[in-house]
Amino acid sequence: MANLYLTHHCYRGCPFCFARKVLAQRKNRDEILAMEDIIRLLDHYHNDFHTIGLLGGEPFLYPHLAEVIQLLHERHIMCKIFTSATDPMPKEVEVFPATMDYVNFVVNVGERSTYKEDQFQNLEHFFEKFHEVIALSFTIFDLNADPTFLFDMIDKYHLSRSIRTGIALPIYQGGNKYIMPNEYKKAGEYFIRCVDQAAARQISMNMDCGFQACMFNDEQRGHLLRQGTQMEFVCGAAIDIGPGLQAWNCFPLFQLGYVNALDADNEENLTRLLHEQVAKEIGSEYGVRPKCKDCKFLACGLCQGGCRSFKSIK
Repeated sequence: MANLYLTHHCYRGCPFCFARKVLAQRKNRDEILAMEDIIRLLDHYHNDFHTIGLLGGEPFLYPHLAEVIQLLHERHIMCKIFTSATDPMPKEVEVFPATMDYVNFVVNVGERSTYKEDQFQNLEHFFEKFHEVIALSFTIFDLNADPTFLFDMIDKYHLSRSIRTGIALPIYQGGNKYIMPNEYKKAGEYFIRCVDQAAARQISMNMDCGFQACMFNDEQRGHLLRQGTQMEFVCGAAIDIGPGLQAWNCFPLFQLGYVNALDADNEENLTRLLHEQVAKEIGSEYGVRPKCKDCKFLACGLCQGGCRSFKSIK
C-alpha cells in the first residue's frame, strides 16, 4: 500500500505524531503534493496500487482532496483517508454520498478534553455524515488513559465496530511522545484491558504499528485470540510519497533516507529501494533488543522484534 502525503498543514498537534518534527522543520509549510505529480505517479505505475492512503498533515486542509478521491475512483483504486476530522470538511467532499464504497476514513481520536469546541463540533458533524465508512484509530501513549470514550463514540455515532490500535513510536532523534521499551509489558497489559472492555460492548480492537510478541505471554496471546483480536507483530509499513514525489519508508524512519518515487518501475522495487536506503543508516537486521536474536517468533517470521525507529534514536 502507498500513502500520498498531501500537505504539511495540521492544527491538531498530537503529542505522539510521527510527522511532528517534519511538520515543524518544513520551511515552506504551503508546499503540497501537486495534482500533476499524482497523475504522473499513477501513470508511471500503471495503476499498480490497489489501495492508496491519503494523509498529512491533515488531508482536509489539502485544496484538491475531492479531485484526488475522484481520480482514484476513476482508476478503480480504493482510497483510505487518515484524518483527525477536526477541521471542516471540504465542501466538495461533504456532497459525496455517505455510503461510498470506494472510500473509507480512519480517524485518530482522543478524549473530549483534547479538543477545542469548534474542533469537536467539526468531528461530530463528520461522524454524522459519513459514519458508515468511518473506523476509529487509537494510539497508545498514555497507559493511564480511560478508553471508554472510544466505545461511547462508536455507539453514539454508529461507527465501525473495529478499532485500529497502534503503539506510539519514536521518530528520528526524538521529539514526540512514545512508549519506552521498558514499558512494553505494561503497555501489553493495558491493551488487554482495552480489548476486554471493547469486547464487552461487541467491539474489536486490532493491532497496527508497534506491537511485539514479547509484550504478551502465551496465556495472554491466547486470551486475545479468543476475544477476536487480529494480532500483528510484523511491520506492514506503507510507502509514503510526498511533495516532489519524494518517497520514504514510513514516518518514524523519515529522515533516514528518501528516493524519488519514479526511480522504480513497480511497488515492489520501490519498497526494495527504500529498505536499502534505511539499511545504510541502521542496518538491515530486525529486532531492536538484544534478546530478539534468540526469539522463536522472530526466527519464524511471526514477529519483527519491534519498530526499527528505536535504532535511530540519538
